Amino acid sequence: MIGQKSVANLISDCLKSKLSLEKAAAEIEAVLELPKDSSLGDLAFPCFQLSKTLKRPPIAIATELAAVIQEILTPGGEIQKVQATGPYLNFFLNKASLAGVVVNSVLSGLFLARRDSKKERVMVEYGNVNTHKSLHVGHVRNAALGDSIARMYEWSGYDTIRSNYLGDEGTHVAKCLWYLTKHPELTVPSTNRLEFLGGLYSKATLQLDLEIYTRVPIRGVISARVEGIAPHPTEEAWVVVTLHTVKGQVAVVTQKKNAQHLKLGTIVPHATPGSNLGARAIGIADKKGVQSHGLLVGNEELGLGTGNEVLSLEIPERLTEQYPDGVGVEMIELYRIPASLPGTLSILEQVTQWNREVSEVLKGLEGASPELKKVWEDTRQWSVNEIKSEFGWLNCSFDHFFLESEYGETSKELVREYQKKGVFVESEGAVGADLQSMGLGFCLLIKRDGTALYATRDLELAKKKFEQFHIDRSIYVVDAAQTLHFQQVFKCLELMGYEQVAKCFHCSYAQVVLPDGKMSSRKGNVILMSQLKERLLSKIESEFLGKYRGDWPDAELDETARRIALGTMRYGMLNQDNQSMIVFDLDAWTARTGNTGPYMMYAYARTRSILREIGENARDWTKVDWSLLSHETEAEVLRHLNEYHSTVALATERHSPHTLCAYVYELAKLFSRMYKQCSVLHAESEELKTARAGLVNATGLVIQHGLSLLGIQTVERM
Repeated sequence: MIGQKSVANLISDCLKSKLSLEKAAAEIEAVLELPKDSSLGDLAFPCFQLSKTLKRPPIAIATELAAVIQEILTPGGEIQKVQATGPYLNFFLNKASLAGVVVNSVLSGLFLARRDSKKERVMVEYGNVNTHKSLHVGHVRNAALGDSIARMYEWSGYDTIRSNYLGDEGTHVAKCLWYLTKHPELTVPSTNRLEFLGGLYSKATLQLDLEIYTRVPIRGVISARVEGIAPHPTEEAWVVVTLHTVKGQVAVVTQKKNAQHLKLGTIVPHATPGSNLGARAIGIADKKGVQSHGLLVGNEELGLGTGNEVLSLEIPERLTEQYPDGVGVEMIELYRIPASLPGTLSILEQVTQWNREVSEVLKGLEGASPELKKVWEDTRQWSVNEIKSEFGWLNCSFDHFFLESEYGETSKELVREYQKKGVFVESEGAVGADLQSMGLGFCLLIKRDGTALYATRDLELAKKKFEQFHIDRSIYVVDAAQTLHFQQVFKCLELMGYEQVAKCFHCSYAQVVLPDGKMSSRKGNVILMSQLKERLLSKIESEFLGKYRGDWPDAELDETARRIALGTMRYGMLNQDNQSMIVFDLDAWTARTGNTGPYMMYAYARTRSILREIGENARDWTKVDWSLLSHETEAEVLRHLNEYHSTVALATERHSPHTLCAYVYELAKLFSRMYKQCSVLHAESEELKTARAGLVNATGLVIQHGLSLLGIQTVERM
């Protein structure tokens, strides 16, 4: 920020000469603040920290320093005046000097040039999508956030590498390929193949979902016959019901009020030990001296209505031959939805068979079955090609793609190596890190069956980043659901001796939801990227650009539409705190006014329109009398422009593009206010017109640059 170093040097010199206190200018510069009220100055130095050293009240220190500094200020210099406001020392910069330095610096390109090298290499890992799954609107937040963070780091002087870690193996791939191989009649499209594969995954997942076949998709709730009802020996409100089940007689304790209608011979639903009702695990419990084997279940628990009375069941004719005594019928089958599943197998038998087939596909992939491996490699390449294309449309780029399949075996070798060193331990046949003393539980790395987990692969990937890519700082842009995962991974890396872990950071973010709730690829209730682009471009055509069709070249209209669509999505995703859940609202995000991407782009286009109108875009800006910019609104714009560097530095440090969005929005509002009150075209003199045109130009360039760090491409007219 222009003026910061001068103010810091001035304070440092005065402290040394007048108060015999040595304090480095850099240390002072680090604590300088921006007054919230511009009437209080451009920079403020809090004197609290001097109070303890000088043993004087901070107000008295500020008052004395203000008097001393004011006396030595040079008239017409960079600093116009200084005054004490309570414990703060407030500095007012010379507006003419500020305008000359800031505007000239912007117009010359120096202000917006990439910052000096930090001599530090950063890897920003974002994207992290799965192959064989469709990309949807929820993925745009990760893309926008990760890409913007990388852009800010890069402009701030860091050697920045962008990476994308693709999940190309696992159950989701097996489900997709299982469905594909089960349906050889399917025609593979020539485009949108990733969405085609994602559609197969969704169909496979749906086909394996009990909910589409039965009204009661709960395993382990089985019909039983009541053979005895007796009072509980010590608890009056309970009864002990003896049941005849497929495994013999058992006793179940239940509430008397819920079993009042039960009679001997009644058929009832029995949640057997080992089953689950929602998040509730069912087992054998001691009920004041009586062993209760599972639960008797009511309407509400089965999802069939309200009330906790134990159901009395009737076995339909289609099941009486197989279950003549009414015992042993799964509620899944009893409440089967008619015609939902062809064939003679029960729902559980059929779904179990399908799941077994998916497992065989998964084993075939792991065992490198030649035929299956070829299908996997081909479909993976389709996925990778379209992932690159879709991220390219979002104006995102990557320097390196990592594949999950590359790290399965080597990651296990790494864990075994550090197990021998005593870093990791074996527990019940599995291997992991005991982090319980650190409040992070047990980090499982290798399962008893020898399978590597996500954390295992992340350790190997981090090792590669540190040793092969020589990363000093590693940023993982992954949703907040993975917070514990990264806490465990970082702690494991620390225990393994990687010092770079001190600069590993999990940039977490909340989910994007639709107005009616959470999106899920598994359920298929998502807005796919192709649908998103179609809706966006159609809306922009009708509300923004349709009236220009025929006047503007088609190529310009199409590119403008793409950029407005991109600006709409990226700004909408970034214009909120990372931890705030985003409700995707296309109508609100495409509004021409307010805090939206289109409004930001319009503000820039308006600056270009003004310059075209007055023909001032190509003149020599070094010969302008910037002291003519004396209006209050012009001073506010200049002050805000001067804060750009510090704002980007803060946004980068906090991994918060939202901070930059707030800056650009404020600058756009200040520009609009200035434009209304300070006419450029009808300025009082040619000299003032030129000065105002220069300020308009500089403002537009900073808006454009800020948007570019958000990954938004501006347009010259809208």
